[in-house]
Amino acid sequence: MKEFEKIIGYTAIKNELTQIADVLKNRKVYEDLGIQMPGGILLYGEPGVGKSLMASCFIKASGLTSYVCRKDQPNGDFVKHIKETFEEAAKKAPSIVFLDDMDKFTNSDEERRDSEEYVTVQSCIDEVKGQNVFVLATVNNINKLPRSLTRPGRFDRLIEILPPTGKEAEKIIEYYLKNKKMKLDIDLKSISKILNGSSCADLEAVINLAGIFAGFQREQCITTEHMLEACMRIIYKALPPEEEKEDYLKNLEDGTNLFSRVIYHESGHALIAELLHPGIVSFITIHSRRRDSKGFVTYYNDSTIESLKYAKIRILAGLGGMAALDSKFGIIDSGAKADFDQVFRYMIDLIREDCLFGLHNHYNPTIDTAEKENAVEQLATSQIYFYYQKVKEMITVNHTFLEKMAHQLAKKGMLCTKDIEEIKKTCPLVPIDFL
Repeated sequence: MKEFEKIIGYTAIKNELTQIADVLKNRKVYEDLGIQMPGGILLYGEPGVGKSLMASCFIKASGLTSYVCRKDQPNGDFVKHIKETFEEAAKKAPSIVFLDDMDKFTNSDEERRDSEEYVTVQSCIDEVKGQNVFVLATVNNINKLPRSLTRPGRFDRLIEILPPTGKEAEKIIEYYLKNKKMKLDIDLKSISKILNGSSCADLEAVINLAGIFAGFQREQCITTEHMLEACMRIIYKALPPEEEKEDYLKNLEDGTNLFSRVIYHESGHALIAELLHPGIVSFITIHSRRRDSKGFVTYYNDSTIESLKYAKIRILAGLGGMAALDSKFGIIDSGAKADFDQVFRYMIDLIREDCLFGLHNHYNPTIDTAEKENAVEQLATSQIYFYYQKVKEMITVNHTFLEKMAHQLAKKGMLCTKDIEEIKKTCPLVPIDFL
């Protein structure tokens, strides 16, 4: 159905919605087969993923009159409005009742799902059953709804709308960019990897902000740098350091300088990750996401990396920051607490959940003793120490690559996939088989 052409990507979901809309539009075809008409569908997912657009396209594709119900009145009046909406839809059947943002119908939390509004919706659905009234709803947090409301018979299908990833994200970004003045060498692949898993609303906001940056600088086109800066602000909520970029390069060899340590620390993370799985690093920067932090690296997992391998990569890459400073300046990184918290979390999961080092370590809260807990912690510590020695070896062998990446990061302040690939062309990584 052409109505769904407005939706970029989401092929499987569009096919499902098209099928249901066809049932409503060509009712007799299905009734002749003895098929019972579906009663309703619920679209759920985080804000900004396109649920309302999908609902609008579905209503148009069905060809039925719709009655929209959204929370825009005080509680008592709203309950009355819900009832009136269903009554009016029943009079004009076949029709659709569209419950927009149904989880906002009440202020109750996940522990109190028996609010008057939900009870009213539930009873109204039951009352119009068999009267050719189809119920369509969108929800951000499905956990706020009572399970009795979301069961089959009231909503026949619950369809989760996830943020776009992979090729879908690329298609959506390309769609938003098509009417923008872009520099021809903009790297769509790098940008899409950074934005992978972001909502459609975030994607649109990033591209619009990139245009604002370009306009403010009186540039003729939006460049990759504008896009990266916009990703920084919208996706990571990060701001650039106050220091001038020239100071990064000038002080790069000074181990007492904070930003020199940050640059080598983040370069160490990225080097190890790329060495273990080329292309996994989507973004590296010295910008801050929190007041007490400096710099970060993000990783791209398109679900093709086996979970055990990914966990090992995150452990080894997590140790790369400290190992890089140890190798470069011979200093202990006092800012690696968050890295070690994550490294130990991954390692303990491998020991207890995945039984990587023996079935006897499997986590069982009913019988585990303090002695076993201590043994697991000691095993985790010894394995992390072993991993750290391997990471130091990897960095030593690839010292030239570390230096080139650090200089590029100091020069630009942030690097994407394309930048890392350019470094590899002049300085290939020396692989060390460890995983």
